[in-house]
Amino acid sequence: MRLKNSSEQFGIIAKYLHWLIAAGIFTLLFLGIEQSDMERGDAKNYIRFIHGSVATVVLMLMTARLFWRFVSPPPGHPDGIPNWQRTSSTLVHWGLYICVFVQLSAGAMVIGTAGKGLPMFGFFSIPLPVEENHDNHEWWEGIHEFMWRPLAALIVLHVLAALYNHFIVKNNVLRRMTIGTK
Repeated sequence: MRLKNSSEQFGIIAKYLHWLIAAGIFTLLFLGIEQSDMERGDAKNYIRFIHGSVATVVLMLMTARLFWRFVSPPPGHPDGIPNWQRTSSTLVHWGLYICVFVQLSAGAMVIGTAGKGLPMFGFFSIPLPVEENHDNHEWWEGIHEFMWRPLAALIVLHVLAALYNHFIVKNNVLRRMTIGTK
């Protein structure tokens, strides 16, 4: 398998980044929702710590993925895809990138404005050049709590489009990011 993307399918680096980030985002959504209604205490703090650590890793992976997208451009749309689907696919992909980075950045700012560094599973933390500030903390927390909804909506669109292309249109769109094209 090729490291770089070809004109017809994604390379191994793009595939691994895609699926690692997807797993990380699903983990973050689960942990975020899980802890949202919990009472303050050790259990909630532990879930938030794991949530923050996973988010730090996902932020690093997303940065690598964006860099890789410019180094190794993704394959073009398959022949026969209508223009409106090409346009919506591009908008959903860039919308995902934007929502993920806004969500991760807002989460980082929530941590930074609380006077803490980004956690890395207890091994170390990454200090942020942000002052502790209660009002800013509350503002960023509002952004972070809101952004998971448009992110989740775009993920649903992305998954439904992949399944539509695979099972109804029967093209290679999904295979390009999984087992490869025929």
